[in-house]
Amino acid sequence: MSRRAIAVLVLFGITLLAGIGLNGPLTPVSLAASPTTTTAPATQSVWRTIHNDFFRVDEDGNRLNVSCGCVRKFNDLYYWYGMSNRAYDHTCYVSSDLVHWTNKGIVLHTDIDANRKDVLYNASTKQYVMFLKYNGNAAYLGIATSSTPDGKFTFKSQTLIDGSKMGDMSVFQDTDGKAYLCYVWDQAGPNRQHGIYLMSADYLTLDKRVYLFNIPSREAPHIFKRNGIYYYGTSRTAMITSTATNYYTATDLAGPWSPPKVLSTPGSNNSWDTQCNFIVPIQGTEGTTYMYDGDRFIKTALRQGDILWLPFEFDGDTPIMNYYQDWDFNLATGQWRKFDTSRDLALSKTATASSVNGTNVASNVTTPTTYLNYINYRWESAASDPQWIMVDLGGPKDINRVILKWHTNFAKAFKIQVSTDAAAWTDVFSTTHGSAYTVTDETFKTTTARYVRMYATQRGTQAGCSLFSFMVLRD
Repeated sequence: MSRRAIAVLVLFGITLLAGIGLNGPLTPVSLAASPTTTTAPATQSVWRTIHNDFFRVDEDGNRLNVSCGCVRKFNDLYYWYGMSNRAYDHTCYVSSDLVHWTNKGIVLHTDIDANRKDVLYNASTKQYVMFLKYNGNAAYLGIATSSTPDGKFTFKSQTLIDGSKMGDMSVFQDTDGKAYLCYVWDQAGPNRQHGIYLMSADYLTLDKRVYLFNIPSREAPHIFKRNGIYYYGTSRTAMITSTATNYYTATDLAGPWSPPKVLSTPGSNNSWDTQCNFIVPIQGTEGTTYMYDGDRFIKTALRQGDILWLPFEFDGDTPIMNYYQDWDFNLATGQWRKFDTSRDLALSKTATASSVNGTNVASNVTTPTTYLNYINYRWESAASDPQWIMVDLGGPKDINRVILKWHTNFAKAFKIQVSTDAAAWTDVFSTTHGSAYTVTDETFKTTTARYVRMYATQRGTQAGCSLFSFMVLRD
């Protein structure tokens, strides 16, 4: 039984399907600009933060259904495709900053399971082409098209690969606009060989195979390109158990390819509890950040969230993936940086609350922690509404950003308020879409305040409200 089949069982709680693949890679889009149905804001040179170990949600507070999909950039917007409803409904979310996501709904429905989708824009036909691992674990290549990236896709065809079915797959678009399918080929047996196939000019059919690997017991193939070098990555076939990521390198997709190398992940032997999916290149005026995306099917106490995003660091041409629960990136410049906790004006400051539950006291939210011990420090209120927690910055400070890391016991409706005297309060943010084990990261107009509080009017569970961390910044 493949790990992909069990992944569907775990994710959706249904009768075991024939099998399911994992995400395909993101690579640079076509050199020609693609049209979009959504007006994109002007790109700003601002830093955004990725928060790992927590779940990602859309603008309504609902968790993203992005398993077995891909992230693609079309013009100034990012599109994240995934699946729901037992891999029959195929979802699309859109974002201008890779942090705030709008649900665009179901863009394709299939009557059988189809997964591991990827989407490319074809500049000559002006069509968005969706590629699918179609109908089971030993599957066909499925093709669907749309005139817009977030519109309804129409299913076009299903085909075998040189007369045989395939396992996991993804697609890669080179800088010359040519598209390639990389796939696990089942002709010699399940998970025995991998291939790279050039697609036709319209991306709708197979043209010619350019390389065939003998790679047993590997899956989740993906390709990215950096400094003229192609990287072909895979995970071990181990059901939904996380594994180390192997990669091969070449200066030509037709080879020769190097022997396998293990992706360096100091402190982890299983890709930080994930299976590799794809690499997102964040290209800007000052360079490119190559961001790893991994599925986290098996959660641990420390590492929640179903998606991990981490920046590759390179020693020459060798990628290294260190762990960061929080890290910053800049879409305009293409740079990334470690999240500097010294910017947190609330760190080690006094915190008080409307109530506490046992040892989960207010001061825990401003205690310095790391990704290794943050779960040991949280505040929890009594099980009643309303509740609040307040941080005293020690004096007036110019602030414009608050980050709240929520426990499973979250606030459904709450405000972020500021004050100079802890008596008169001004609202700088409010929502009724709070969600469990997520991060509230909101920026507002710079204001001067000494006191900052979270004021909850409605709990999301029967228990009290609970936070791991309360950060205040001026960015």
